[in-house]
Amino acid sequence: MIFKSAFNDLDTYLKEYLYTVTCNDLFNLKKDFYQTVEALTGSTANLTGITELLIFRHLYHTLGMTAPIFNKTVSNGKNQLSIGKRFMGKNGRPQEPDIVIERNGSITHLISIKNALATNSPKSFEKDSEVIKNLMSKNGPNQVCNNGIVDIHRIDNIRHEQHEDFKSITVVFSKVPDRHQRAIDIIHEAYNWHRFIILENNPKTFMEEIKKHLPLLIPEG
Repeated sequence: MIFKSAFNDLDTYLKEYLYTVTCNDLFNLKKDFYQTVEALTGSTANLTGITELLIFRHLYHTLGMTAPIFNKTVSNGKNQLSIGKRFMGKNGRPQEPDIVIERNGSITHLISIKNALATNSPKSFEKDSEVIKNLMSKNGPNQVCNNGIVDIHRIDNIRHEQHEDFKSITVVFSKVPDRHQRAIDIIHEAYNWHRFIILENNPKTFMEEIKKHLPLLIPEG
C-alpha cells in the first residue's frame, strides 16, 4: 500500500501539471527516484522502469485516457496506447518498442526512451543493417556507435506494411555528451520522421516538445 500511494501521488502530479511540467522536471523526478534508491541500497545498478513510467503516464493523460490498462494497452476509442507491445520487423525479428500510439491498427507514433546516450556495439545481425551502415558512414571512421543509432535501426525495422508512415521520437533523460551529439544531428538530417528530446536542463514543457515533434490530437490546456 505504501508504494501504491507513492506512485498514485506521482501520477496525480503528472495529471495536475500536465501542461506545465517541464522536461527538466521529469528529469529531476527520475533523478530523485534514483538518489532515493541509492541512499537506501547503495546502488542503482540494473534499476529500470521509472523512465518508462513517467513518459507513459504523461502520454496517458495527454491523450485523455481514463480506462485501466489491460495487457499493456489502453484505448480511448480513437487512439490506442501500448507499452512494450511486440511487432514483427522487416528482418523477421520481433521488436518491442517502449511506447506506441496506434489508430485503426496502424502505428501513428512511437516513443523510445533512454536514460542516457552511451556507446553501444550493434549485435552481429544489426551490423549489416543499411540504416546503421548509412549512419556510421556519415558519422565518420573515428566516431563511436551509440545506442541512439542502434535504436534508429530497430525503429526503422518496424516501419513496413501498415506501420510504414509513423513519426517517432527518442526521449533521452540525461544531457548528451558532445561525442554523441553528432549522431543525433546526423539522424535528424537523414530521417525527417524521427527526433530526439533531451530532458535534462531543458526548460520547455514536455507538452510543448511532444506537440512540436509528434503531431498528436492533443486537447488544448
